[in-house]
Amino acid sequence: MSDTAPSVGFDALRDLRRRRQLHRLGNLDWFEAAYRVYLFGIFGGGAVLWISNSIKDEPVSEAVAADVLSHGPAVLGLLVAFAFMAGVRGGAQGGPVALEAADVVYVMLAPIDRRRALWKPAVQRLRSAVFTGAMAGGVIGQLAGRRLPGSTIAWFGSGALYGANLAAVWVGAALLAHTLRVPRWLATSLGLVGVAWQAAAVTWGVVGPFDLDGSLALWGWRVRGIDVLALAGALAMVVVGMALLRRLSLDALARRSALVAQLRFAVTMQDLRTVILLRRQLNQEHARRRPYVRLGVAGASKGFTGTVWRRGWHGLLRFPVPRLIRMAAIAAGMGVLQAMVVRGTTPAFLGTAVLGFVLGLEIMEPLSQEVDQADRADALPVERGELMSRHLFAPAVALLPFALVAAVAAWLALGAHGDAVAPALVLAFPTLLGGATGGVVSIIKDMPDPASAPTQQNFMPPEMVGFTTAIRIVWPIVVSTLTTCTVLLPRAAFERGDSVVAAAVRGALGSLLVVLLVFQWVRLRDRLRRKIRAFMDEGRAYTSQQRSSA
Repeated sequence: MSDTAPSVGFDALRDLRRRRQLHRLGNLDWFEAAYRVYLFGIFGGGAVLWISNSIKDEPVSEAVAADVLSHGPAVLGLLVAFAFMAGVRGGAQGGPVALEAADVVYVMLAPIDRRRALWKPAVQRLRSAVFTGAMAGGVIGQLAGRRLPGSTIAWFGSGALYGANLAAVWVGAALLAHTLRVPRWLATSLGLVGVAWQAAAVTWGVVGPFDLDGSLALWGWRVRGIDVLALAGALAMVVVGMALLRRLSLDALARRSALVAQLRFAVTMQDLRTVILLRRQLNQEHARRRPYVRLGVAGASKGFTGTVWRRGWHGLLRFPVPRLIRMAAIAAGMGVLQAMVVRGTTPAFLGTAVLGFVLGLEIMEPLSQEVDQADRADALPVERGELMSRHLFAPAVALLPFALVAAVAAWLALGAHGDAVAPALVLAFPTLLGGATGGVVSIIKDMPDPASAPTQQNFMPPEMVGFTTAIRIVWPIVVSTLTTCTVLLPRAAFERGDSVVAAAVRGALGSLLVVLLVFQWVRLRDRLRRKIRAFMDEGRAYTSQQRSSA
């Protein structure tokens, strides 16, 4: 009986999961699922192909190619170092496996081997991470292959291999940190040591711990057999982590199960703000109970604007240290990508737009908190648009130190030339502020509209619903892109021999103009919606009157 009980228990678990899967598939609308895949293929794959074929950047010179070959592994290895740090910290906080609440309550407490019960969820987590990393790496690789020696197909393969290895390092480090019960302080220390060591490899040319991982991305150009050790290291971490699955913390799985269920629902509802909040809770990233510096009431100006200003700064001064470090890393990444655009890699400004959008979601915490508490905002004797627009001032000023980080990163990426100091300083703050406006648009679009009729329904064909949903998701990124593509002006001025500083000033003014338009949109959005709604109601009333009289 004791020999067959574990097998019977595991057979019951497999049958339970099979029945649950069939139940979910039975409730799935296959037409809707196929239509979503169709939309993703059209907008996602079509956008990648269009961008890849429309950008005609010149191949790099021999000197630049030699520089990429010399410093590329260390720089790309720095990204793997960040993935390792994120994995170790995430594992110490309970990641990366997330189960449903029923699995935690019944399966984990059942008399069956816990490693066998956790094997399938762990493999699914690894599979999704590796697939996502490979696809992202392949897209970036084929873009890089249009300027570097080698075929585009080879660069796509090497980029996919690099992305898959990066994802495996993240998952493997998280599994090891979780199963070995690494304390949070030790996990943070290990991650920082790895990042600092790899940063030293980038700066001073020492041998870095993740140089071989970064060298995998250059297999589209040349192949080195020793780079296989990086794949072996990532595979070893994954294998050891999978072998120790039974050591996963039951308390951590229970805590994450409730959060992951809410996270999946928020993703389904396209509630980006809730997704961000739940991700912070998964990472156990909580705001400080007290700000670093408390502002006195006497120092603030009197009235409504001064109160909002003080509240905004108290919210920003409660940011935890990991969040500040993450924002500084995002700003540095924006500076490096802007420098790559200046050096001739045009698609890099799209990465700047995405990072600026993410930075906007991080820095606009005062605005987000006001949107989350809409009932309190509506109870104030102030027009909602005026209140929301005032919440943009403190985050805008808070971007100044991050703009300095971006300027220094761009200056170093451009070779630390003296001529690059002024353009980098001129463009840094407008670019960061402009990129953050995409986050502002995303936050404001999630704000409830109390003037709208809850019973009003829009009868549109599925094609129009899918199209409007895609526009809703892409529009904030488009706004960030408009404010970050101004770096193309200094590059064009440099190629023509004109004043680069003057071109940077024009680009900064263009970004600030878009920022001003977004500010006015936030301030006047409710007024415009009321006027449009009143105009439409008058039109419908007039049409109804004409029909009744006829």
